[in-house]
Amino acid sequence: MEKIVDLKLALTIFFVIIALTSVLADSDIIDLVHKDYDFFIRISSGGGWYEELKKVPFFAFVLNRKGLGFEESFLRILEDMRYRTGVLPTVIQDAISTDILFASKGIQIDLSNVVSFDINYYFDFVKTIAANSFFAFQTKSPSQFVKGIAYLLSVNYKPLPNNQYLLGDTLYCGYTGKYFVIAGSKTALELALKTYATPDMQLSRTSKVFERLRAGTFFISGYSKPEALRFNLPGASIDSSESEYVLFYSTVSAGNFSITFEQKNKKQLTTKRISENIGNIPMAWNYYLSVPSSDTESVVEILKQWLQGSNADLARVLEFVSALSNSSSNVYVVGRLETGDFLFIFDNSNTKALETSVAKLGAKYDAQKQEWNITFQSSKLYTFYIANRVFFGSIDKTKYEQYEKTRGRLKELPMYYDFSKLTTYDFKLLLDIGDIIKSTTGFNVSSKMLFWKYTTGYFSYYKIIIS
Repeated sequence: MEKIVDLKLALTIFFVIIALTSVLADSDIIDLVHKDYDFFIRISSGGGWYEELKKVPFFAFVLNRKGLGFEESFLRILEDMRYRTGVLPTVIQDAISTDILFASKGIQIDLSNVVSFDINYYFDFVKTIAANSFFAFQTKSPSQFVKGIAYLLSVNYKPLPNNQYLLGDTLYCGYTGKYFVIAGSKTALELALKTYATPDMQLSRTSKVFERLRAGTFFISGYSKPEALRFNLPGASIDSSESEYVLFYSTVSAGNFSITFEQKNKKQLTTKRISENIGNIPMAWNYYLSVPSSDTESVVEILKQWLQGSNADLARVLEFVSALSNSSSNVYVVGRLETGDFLFIFDNSNTKALETSVAKLGAKYDAQKQEWNITFQSSKLYTFYIANRVFFGSIDKTKYEQYEKTRGRLKELPMYYDFSKLTTYDFKLLLDIGDIIKSTTGFNVSSKMLFWKYTTGYFSYYKIIIS
């Protein structure tokens, strides 16, 4: 009888070990995320992508000595850490070269704020995460890692029971297996650790869509519930308010960083093919947007973003732009993001539509300059027409015609070829990042960004390529 009991016990232990081995073999850093969480972003094998990332002109500018020098600055910080704490730089380097995770609940993540030209911004971001948020790193030396992180964040730390630490006044740390978690509260930490050990609690087990993130070879990937994710440029935004979820994933190759946001919608829609001629616009700006004129609501919203304010005249200005949009075949918006100068261009519009609409606007006509102008919030706005196009914005006709004579055309940019191939879109944007960097920092960087959206069936796709 004892032998039978011993045999049952041995078999039970054997199957438990097999089960645990299977779970751990299939484990992933995203298994720390509880199913009630709204958002997570994962960097996979960052060290393996690093050399490719440095071939992208924008990131080369950020990382290399000839630009902002983030790489050299960070290495100096790590050497100082070793001198002051005894923690080897490799402890931190190894942790950020493998998988990194950030997850949150109850807050909106604005990806527009992810990029900063100040390396201390990222340390402050970690130090000030919300109570229901956490970071996770992969490390073999948790006690050394927390000591190094404390130095990088300029805070003290103290050990707590159950292999946990208090980092500064608000951050709680702990580890499970190979993952070290830094959370904005003790509750968030303990929930992450418990979730990792309990598959039924894991967000990644709630839907098969997460299998694609597990199986894919991505640099950055993640997930967002409705309204938890935001990315906003004038006229080019990710709007997930009416969606079921958003998956995103990125790769780096051939000097380009590419990321796709795949949004599952509640309704079916299909983007129509568009014929446009934005390529013959002068290269005088760093922002070039094309939107269908039929999407009047979007055109109006774009103008609101450029005007950034409201007064008694705003309603009349928006009505004016709406009327021009309805009478044209395409709408282009050009501008300079750093100064706020902008110009709406209504393709294949007619003078009759302009004259009818401008009368309601109350603009004054300058016969010599052949343009109308209005005062809006102590600044001048102009409208005029050239050939079959109507123009409205902060740039007058004389200045535009000067650009026509002295500047090259947008179609002469090497990246315009890819831009012109995008013919089915809800919007498409070409942003000259290099021009913005030069005007704000003085550095010469050959960097551009394409950002466009299209919808088919239940899915909208937002795609970004940065060179």
